[in-house]
Amino acid sequence: MSEAAEGAAPPRPAWQPFTFGGLAAFAQARLGRLVLAELVAAILVGGSVVHFLHAAYSPVILQAIQKMPETAKIVRGHLTGIDTTVIAETKLFAIAVTTEASDQIGQSADVQIQFRSSDFRVGAVFRPDWGWEFEYGSAVTLDLSRSNLEPWWGAWHPVLLAAAGLSVLALLFGIWAVLALIYTVPAKFVAWCADRRLSWGGAWRLSSAALLPGALLMGAAIFLYGWQVVDLVGVALFFVAHLLVAWVYIVGGAWACPRLYPNVLKQNPFVA
Repeated sequence: MSEAAEGAAPPRPAWQPFTFGGLAAFAQARLGRLVLAELVAAILVGGSVVHFLHAAYSPVILQAIQKMPETAKIVRGHLTGIDTTVIAETKLFAIAVTTEASDQIGQSADVQIQFRSSDFRVGAVFRPDWGWEFEYGSAVTLDLSRSNLEPWWGAWHPVLLAAAGLSVLALLFGIWAVLALIYTVPAKFVAWCADRRLSWGGAWRLSSAALLPGALLMGAAIFLYGWQVVDLVGVALFFVAHLLVAWVYIVGGAWACPRLYPNVLKQNPFVA
């Protein structure tokens, strides 16, 4: 017996996941259609991340490099050649280089990296007194002078941004595949409750496509954060919203799938 019920409407072309009907079309479409839609969404999100890094972080890194003295270096895991604290900062990101042991350098930026005598510390504005600390390692020896770092940064800056963008693409595809696998069961349950035709493979494709609108919402949040239209609290709210959006689309998309019995008409049992 054919999977499509007799009398059912022909499958709709799958080209966009922003309406429930368009989302349901991915359940019956080929995998290539889903991959193409995911690729477009991943490129947009990855582009917003790369733009954010380029606009918010890169200028601070360059500013810190240009302030480094020619004597600055790490010798056998210890920072030397720094007479005064070097600070480069914006509202979003700050870098401090100091040989002081104190943690209290200040926390005016949302994210701050402190390079200290034997380790570096990554902190956030939410908890200025807390952060991740990483030792340089006793075998590490680096030249941190401006004359050495500035040409290195100029050469590797585009490569690092490209690597960040490609990493975001790979990470998104991995996250979407795993989350879609988890959301397949709820999608099947909704389809069963609504008497909709949805195979297990179709439920996975539908769940994958349902994640794309939320991902684009987070991409917009990152873009707006880079322009300081929203702050970290706003980004956190966007993050919660993008999770809720995925669930709304999963339920709506499953409900929009074709009926199991399209030719069965509901009749009044009291009418002869």
